[in-house]
Amino acid sequence: MSKQTDNYAALASALRLGYDMTNNVIHGQWNGYHIIIYAADSRYPYWLTVQTSARNPYGANPSKEQIKAFTKAVKPINSLVQDGNHVRININFAMGGKAALEKLTACMVESLNAFTSFLYQGGFIPCCSMCGMQKYAAPHWSAGNYYHLCADCETSMRQKLAVAKQPKPENIVGGIVGALLGSLLGVLCIVVLGQAGYVAALSGVIMAVGVLKGYELLGGRLTKKGIVISIIIMLGMTYVGNQLDWAVALYTKGGASDFGFNLFDCYRMVPRALSGGVIESRAYWGNMALIYIFLLLGAVPTIYGRVKEKQQQGLLIKIGSAASYNSPPQWK
Repeated sequence: MSKQTDNYAALASALRLGYDMTNNVIHGQWNGYHIIIYAADSRYPYWLTVQTSARNPYGANPSKEQIKAFTKAVKPINSLVQDGNHVRININFAMGGKAALEKLTACMVESLNAFTSFLYQGGFIPCCSMCGMQKYAAPHWSAGNYYHLCADCETSMRQKLAVAKQPKPENIVGGIVGALLGSLLGVLCIVVLGQAGYVAALSGVIMAVGVLKGYELLGGRLTKKGIVISIIIMLGMTYVGNQLDWAVALYTKGGASDFGFNLFDCYRMVPRALSGGVIESRAYWGNMALIYIFLLLGAVPTIYGRVKEKQQQGLLIKIGSAASYNSPPQWK
């Protein structure tokens, strides 16, 4: 096990809660409320979120003033968010050193007691995330979200996900059109930022997201073939964006407009301006290299995220059913 996994398991043991090693989630009951403890952002594994499913049967939800007073009174808790039947608190705690487990356990106990007391005093009753009924609800995960589901809602959700997972027919022509339309946002970003004197990673992210989303919207679904096509379009339209950026520079700053040339003429003139020394080759190729580097930085995580999202589509994982431990682990 990794150090992080050992630490989560040790914390779960200290709190007398369960730990799902596969999904890296602490779960169980606290003062009658079903809770899930997890890191909302994997980059910050010790900024923990505690989530429960509860509702006030009369619809009397806590006000902004009550939430503000609560988070101010309980030092470890920096926010409380209610989203339908989901109620979450966020806890920031820097873990490290031999005494960290004892300190974090005390911090979590204080936070959990305050959280459940706040819910109880507000008239919130434990419930299923979906139907809102006061039933036993087991923790689940699907598509990046956590739920507490009763048996009936678990069955219903699995059926809906199975239907949604059925592959749609792929329209390659429509996907190409959608990818080209989506790439125009990236081209616009390259030109706007270029004219402002910047070459930003934002242009790469916008190009990648626009192309992939455009392909999926008009193509029906994003397959491996669609990803390859999208990458080719990204590379080509990034080149177009760079050329257009220089064309705009020739038109506005190079004096081409004074001689009656339009923007389309300037676009065609870019290669000649480069070979003739009007455009400095070092600046041209350096700018292009940076744009493609930022495209790479934006495209790789975007494509990875979309592939991972597709792999997880239709999954409903029951927390606590995949892993357990027999002896209390040691804090590291």
